[in-house]
Amino acid sequence: MLAGFLLALGITAPGSVAAQTMRLIGPMPQDCRSLLPQGARGTFQDWRVFVELEHCDRIKRLRRIAEILPPDEQPMFYETRLPAWRLPSNIATDVPVLRVVFPERTFFDTDSSRLRPEAIEIAALIAENLRKEPPDVALFIAGHADARGTREYNEALSVDRSNAIAEQIFQFGVSLTSIWRIGFGEDMPLVAGNDEAAFARNRRIEFLFAAKPEAMATWLADNQLDNLCQARNRSDAERCKASLSLKADYTVREVVQAPARANLAVKRLPVARIAPGSKALGSVAPSSPTIGVKPKPARTISINPQRRSAGTIQLNL
Repeated sequence: MLAGFLLALGITAPGSVAAQTMRLIGPMPQDCRSLLPQGARGTFQDWRVFVELEHCDRIKRLRRIAEILPPDEQPMFYETRLPAWRLPSNIATDVPVLRVVFPERTFFDTDSSRLRPEAIEIAALIAENLRKEPPDVALFIAGHADARGTREYNEALSVDRSNAIAEQIFQFGVSLTSIWRIGFGEDMPLVAGNDEAAFARNRRIEFLFAAKPEAMATWLADNQLDNLCQARNRSDAERCKASLSLKADYTVREVVQAPARANLAVKRLPVARIAPGSKALGSVAPSSPTIGVKPKPARTISINPQRRSAGTIQLNL
């Protein structure tokens, strides 16, 4: 059941949205602290003051992670900034978004959602990076497939893949970071074409990082179409875009970490072992009872690229 807990994302009427184009990231400042305003160093400041510094640090850390990969498995790094007017009024600042695009083979074998051994190592490094992030940072993991196979199968596979990566990152521990997953299946081809080279580029995993999930959801709604169907000439690109069959809504779902089970220590007293969800009690023994902890609700965001709107953040109870 959807609760009435809603955080508006600041929807703008269709057609009035200015595209925020992703650009390939070039050299970064030698010292990210140079991006801080004068007088901000060493003082307590609002999170907005540090958003560019944290974005710079994030790029440098993730680039170091990418250096361990073979050249044909390394990601591409892109960035953009969502203007404050496209975001909820309480954010009140432009928010940079980092997009990291990996080829599918970096994480998965063909037609599989099981992580490759080297992908588990990458997940560990991403988790290590997230532990160095401020607690309000968010990560979106988007899975994409090529056009072979049925649309339903490809969507399910891309969701399973993004979910597998998110869960693996959680297993390494990420503190308070919120991780979201979405699968677009074959609906969002990065390049036009039906040859093996195009299929290889369209099968991909994308990571989006930002200080707020609203920024990434808004970018996905505003800009997905502008980044699709890249081609050598305009006619091929237009033909590819004309063939797209987009759903009315795509759902980004927060991946909720399974809570740890809490143990109550009781010394020298006989206690019963309690099985959560069952009326039966185990044998009485001088040990600590185990009590189930209810997981936190998952949040979702609906994205409609056709209308360039990102809907709301909804809390599922």
